[in-house]
Amino acid sequence: MDKQLAARHIRKNVERRLAQLLGCRPHDLPRMRLGTLVHFLFLLIGDQEEVGGFRTSMSGILQLVGHEIVWGDEETEEATSEVIN
Repeated sequence: MDKQLAARHIRKNVERRLAQLLGCRPHDLPRMRLGTLVHFLFLLIGDQEEVGGFRTSMSGILQLVGHEIVWGDEETEEATSEVIN
């Protein structure tokens, strides 16, 4: 499994949900680390049943793509994305 590709798909979905909640478009959001996006989503709607448990969700993302991608330096992630594309 390509961890970078999985992280891009997760990021796209989380950004889309956040944009819907905030009434904007995903590209209007500032660039944030994937882990920050997940935390922010739970801050806004973590008390609703539509989102899984925080610990389970973060654990799954960390196991799937790894700590370096979730909490890594944004510049490194962007450079890696540009090389992959």
